[in-house]
Amino acid sequence: MQNRPRSSAPRRMTRAEYEAQRRQNRIAIAIIAAIAVLIVIAVVLILRPRKPDAVTAMVDAGAGIPAGQEMSADAQAAPDVQAAPDVQAAPDVQAASPAQNGGVDLAAQIDGDPGQASPSEALDDAGEQAPAEPAAEPTPVPEIPQAVDSVQTAPRPTGSLRSVRMRVVGDIMFCQSQLVFAKESGYDFHNQFELIADQLSNADYTMGNMEGTIGKYKSSNYSGYPQFNAPDVALAPLKDDGIDFLTLANNHMLDRWSGGVANTVENVEKYGFAHVGAYRTKAEKDAPVIVEVGGIKFGFVAYTHATNSMERRGVDADAVALVPYIQKADFAADVKKLRDAGAEVVIAFPHWGDEYVRTPDSSQKKYAKQLANAGVDIIIGSHSHMVQPMGYQTVSTGDGGSKQVFTMFSMGNFISDHVVQYTDNGVILDFTVNEHEDGTFTCDSVGYIPTYTWKQDGAIRVLPSGKYLDNRPSGMDDENYSRMKTSYYEIIEVLGDKFQLING
Repeated sequence: MQNRPRSSAPRRMTRAEYEAQRRQNRIAIAIIAAIAVLIVIAVVLILRPRKPDAVTAMVDAGAGIPAGQEMSADAQAAPDVQAAPDVQAAPDVQAASPAQNGGVDLAAQIDGDPGQASPSEALDDAGEQAPAEPAAEPTPVPEIPQAVDSVQTAPRPTGSLRSVRMRVVGDIMFCQSQLVFAKESGYDFHNQFELIADQLSNADYTMGNMEGTIGKYKSSNYSGYPQFNAPDVALAPLKDDGIDFLTLANNHMLDRWSGGVANTVENVEKYGFAHVGAYRTKAEKDAPVIVEVGGIKFGFVAYTHATNSMERRGVDADAVALVPYIQKADFAADVKKLRDAGAEVVIAFPHWGDEYVRTPDSSQKKYAKQLANAGVDIIIGSHSHMVQPMGYQTVSTGDGGSKQVFTMFSMGNFISDHVVQYTDNGVILDFTVNEHEDGTFTCDSVGYIPTYTWKQDGAIRVLPSGKYLDNRPSGMDDENYSRMKTSYYEIIEVLGDKFQLING
């Protein structure tokens, strides 16, 4: 048989060989794709310009590091809270920095945006907002600074140097429920303040913001929000418990028109209070308000940002002119008038900003800076119904030197029936004004007492919450006890541990 020649055609692949070849091809393609992706990523990273860090960007822009962000090696690690310094002895501070005074430098907050006005700055403000329901979100418990149970009257410095210890409370309001509760006892308001009386009297001089008109206006009933008017006997416990001075410049001072202004001033004087911020005549308004305490002559000014549009509702022009508005004020001229009349220390009470906020707005920052530069020594604000920060501004004295101006943006409510979260707490501000050998004065030993408005079974009472943290007042239920302790932490959350916390 003749042999056939062998064919040169390729041999067909078996099924197993075919599947193996497909797997190899897929693997090769995947490897090539991964390498390509890695190459693309590497090129992007290499060619992308480097983004500078925040501090480098600020320095390159000429901004520098924001005040208050510098951190020493010691400050980077939070130390354990040590025993509180003895606040009974007021330190002799000459040209001390805010840190040496135990306070907070407010430069970063005030310089943030001093020129932009807030809606609250308008003179014809539509009025304050109606209280809203409280926020449900709980407040985290901050780290608690070392507290002292009480502060005794600071000892006088040796020699002829003078020293005065002062306390200031926030918004004193008589809401409708408070009036109803007081009426049941013949309009006796003493029980609303009986738990706080010791804290009011434990100072050389105690001041507060009276928010609302006082005294019967024609045939109108006493009332709370939105037009506050309380009987004159509401002043009795305030005077009996130790308040000496009232500031009257606030957005409710025209709630009973011009007659209400006159009634308020007359009743405040009838109960023996010194006062500033509302006047019956132009001569009263033009007269400098100076009170001598402990041998030191204190001058006072007060301003309000609005009167809830009441100036356009049947109030005569003369009455409007007798309530000092912050937008129209000449701070430098007002301070000069006080200095010319012998004032050694000038305290300003601005009623400013927005309601129901715990941070100052741009108008507060602007006016705080203007007041300090005009020569005011101490600035104590109100109106937000919530506690806001406090600290020191350092300003030039015009003679090549500088001084610190203590500033508190808001002390919150002292007593009210507001229901918005944070409005049931406030502080009693405690500080000592010291004279020094060179004739200057400083605001030292700043501390604060957290307060809480206890509302239960129709009763409204204000109390020092720190005093009752471990031993609730008689009759306080669990809900109020829990809320009181939470409010204590809320205040510390705002004011921090740079100032002395006082529980009693």
